[in-house]
Amino acid sequence: MNKKFLVLPLLTAAMLCAQGPRGFGRAAASTTPPTPAQIAQNDVNRLTKLLTLTPPQQTTILGILTTAITSLQANASALQTGRASLVAAIKANTAATNAATDATIESILIQMSPLQEKQDVIRYEAAAAVWAQLTSTQQALVTNVMSLFGGGGPGFRGMRPAGPPPAPATTTP
Repeated sequence: MNKKFLVLPLLTAAMLCAQGPRGFGRAAASTTPPTPAQIAQNDVNRLTKLLTLTPPQQTTILGILTTAITSLQANASALQTGRASLVAAIKANTAATNAATDATIESILIQMSPLQEKQDVIRYEAAAAVWAQLTSTQQALVTNVMSLFGGGGPGFRGMRPAGPPPAPATTTP
């Protein structure tokens, strides 16, 4: 009986030790971030499964997404620096420095606004360009055009099939 309780933790420990450095699977073992072309290809593959894209649609949408993701990544480091500055300003706040911290936060946000606006423009233009490539049947499968942005980028992780939401469950007394 005691052997059973010993074997389970040992098996669990062995499985955890056998995993790659960042989780499960071969892709998780890679420490190199994906390129814009790889991200775009993953999104096109996902769209193809969801919407049954034709080969010409795949080629066109791949180009649209690769360009958009490349542009998004160009602004990403500046936005990341701005967000780090915001966190530092928030953490530096005390009752004595509250007014100065508020001014610092406002200044940082004013500097970040054009960059964030540019990111939004890139995403929405990419979505519009992809939307224009879809047939009316494919468009009908997308319940919300904005779901094309699922995950914060021009990726299409938020898509789901169209249709009415499920009816609420009713209980009879």
